[in-house]
Amino acid sequence: MSTSTTEPFVELWTEAQLAAKIAELDVAYHNLGQSLASDAYYDRLKELLAKRNASHPLLSVVGSSSSDNGDKVEHQQPMLSLDKCTEFSDFSAWYRGVFAQATDRANSAKLDDEVKQWAQTPRGALVALPKIDGLACSLRYDDGGTLVRAATRGDGRFGEDVTVNAGQIPTIAKALLGESQIGRQLEVRGEVYLPLSRFAQVAGEYANPRNLAAGTLKSKDSSAIPLDWLAFYAYDLLGSGLPTETAKLTKLREMGFAVPNWRPVAAAQATQVFNLFAADRATDDFEADGIVVRMDDCTLAQRLGSTSHHPRSAIAWKFAVAADTSILQAIHWSVARTGAITPVALVAPVNLSGATVTRATLHNVSNLRRLALRSGDKIEIVRRGGVIPHVERVIEAADGQPIGIPENCPGCSKIAVVVSRDDGKGRVIEVLQCSDPANCLAARQRSLLHFCQTLDLEGFGDKVVEILLDQGLVDTAADLFALTRDDLLPLPRFGELLVKNLIGQIDRARRVELPAFLVALGIPALGKQTAQLLATRGNLAQVRSLTKSDISSLHSLGYKTAEAIVTGLADNAELIDALLQHIEVIAPQQVAPQHGYLTGQIVVFTGTLEAMGRREAQKLVVQLGGVAGDSLTSETTLLVVGGDELVAALPSAKLKKARKLLADGNPIHIESAANFFARIASEPA
Repeated sequence: MSTSTTEPFVELWTEAQLAAKIAELDVAYHNLGQSLASDAYYDRLKELLAKRNASHPLLSVVGSSSSDNGDKVEHQQPMLSLDKCTEFSDFSAWYRGVFAQATDRANSAKLDDEVKQWAQTPRGALVALPKIDGLACSLRYDDGGTLVRAATRGDGRFGEDVTVNAGQIPTIAKALLGESQIGRQLEVRGEVYLPLSRFAQVAGEYANPRNLAAGTLKSKDSSAIPLDWLAFYAYDLLGSGLPTETAKLTKLREMGFAVPNWRPVAAAQATQVFNLFAADRATDDFEADGIVVRMDDCTLAQRLGSTSHHPRSAIAWKFAVAADTSILQAIHWSVARTGAITPVALVAPVNLSGATVTRATLHNVSNLRRLALRSGDKIEIVRRGGVIPHVERVIEAADGQPIGIPENCPGCSKIAVVVSRDDGKGRVIEVLQCSDPANCLAARQRSLLHFCQTLDLEGFGDKVVEILLDQGLVDTAADLFALTRDDLLPLPRFGELLVKNLIGQIDRARRVELPAFLVALGIPALGKQTAQLLATRGNLAQVRSLTKSDISSLHSLGYKTAEAIVTGLADNAELIDALLQHIEVIAPQQVAPQHGYLTGQIVVFTGTLEAMGRREAQKLVVQLGGVAGDSLTSETTLLVVGGDELVAALPSAKLKKARKLLADGNPIHIESAANFFARIASEPA
């Protein structure tokens, strides 16, 4: 339900009303994986309840009781939540409180000086790491270092057994590395999350990555996305006896876990560290809603103990929510190349994080119905992850009936159908779909634009493609290659120069490399890196003959992705055959490789390459048996850096992200371009 479409101002609520709403939101979030309110709204409810009754039982509840989907597991040590702050003054008050408890000192005139002195000692040291917005998970390992149990946080005392599903997450170690762990039982705690790069592939169907990750991890039968899309960051190690948090994080990395980037924190400079983490969000592949600051001294943390709700030795400093209110003006229905019809809110301009926002996603039909939007509604808009604006909730509802769902596709006027999809945890997501996407003008236009953009066909923009479709000159991408000068010259505003350029672009694209050809088909699961991987398996005919099992065995590709690719290639068989009448698809394997020196490597380039151009360098990688990627992901194994970027004061976004991946325990290597090309040249043919 909406959090405030008909509710009075929460400041006027009674204790019972506040408690009821908090309980409702807790059940939705922890049991159903649904976020029905923003973090700021939820925190405000708890603040008000604390003012009404500081000892209310709900204020001590960590999560919610585990659902009926899995067996309950009792945690050997409670998995507590964290106390929160949003300002430096609150953080400073927490630190002063820790000092007072640690030293048994009461407030005095000298307290400020004493705190400053204590902050310079090892006992006063702090460590900070990002507060990842995922699902807390506990991993137990036996005295042989083998994973025996994985459980969610649940209510802090009892969680849900997710051992089977957790075992399929690539970054969860099934066996601990190193012999030093043998002979003792250990527990690793961390966060299961869905990387934003993965969420981007299904963002039109699901509200946020946290909900989708929670539902996938808890699913008993089928899940909405492959389990191997999920990732795990470890942040705590129980049973190790190590003296500091820094030592534990280092040990976790040595044992094979990905660990979030952490920074030492001097209490007086905490704001600067907080701002550094906030700046990192632009390149992070996960959602973070703040930072976690801990006392580095584990003995001190144990002495400080905990309340029924949170440990006294740590605090979560939340980022300011990039949110504001605006007025809903209308809803636009956008047709994708697949025929999916997505609602987009058109709103009065509002500034969020320095960007003027006039459009905000509504994700799907289910979300639209939940919000019950009316033209003129005052709504809250949030930039999720600091990037994607979306409608969070209704602040004040306007008069009139809620905006309905179109019965016809806005792109072709054919019947629009609502498709229901089970997300794997008993919740149905409804998506609007054109009933005839193959003949939908808007879907075909988006599909053709994607094809032209992938093959870098300059001049074939929105208007040109629209005219070609309207005039009946093209129906599919294959028709582009049959266009002639005589076809184009009679068209309005198509002069001699434009026509010459368009025909030249078409002729240039008659020889297409296999990876680009595969991406141009527009199969949702088939992006650039996946296409590069498929191209290592042979020519186009060989790729078309690959089975689901063949594809799912490739590095980083799961069964659901394989299934989508096989289905997509089959659905596009007629188009592929028609294209082959006009173009030649060149497989990398047709150029004899010098040797397989880069076999198994996924290589990305950044900066200026002096030895050769970027495309030539990528071709060389493929010739040597590797995969040439355009963007950096956790699967990348080598970043080659050109120019002086390795020593530059302001590194490129790719280099910055690679350094973070390396710090997080990903097996990525960073190398200068000069060294890379010298190393390649020195290898025997």
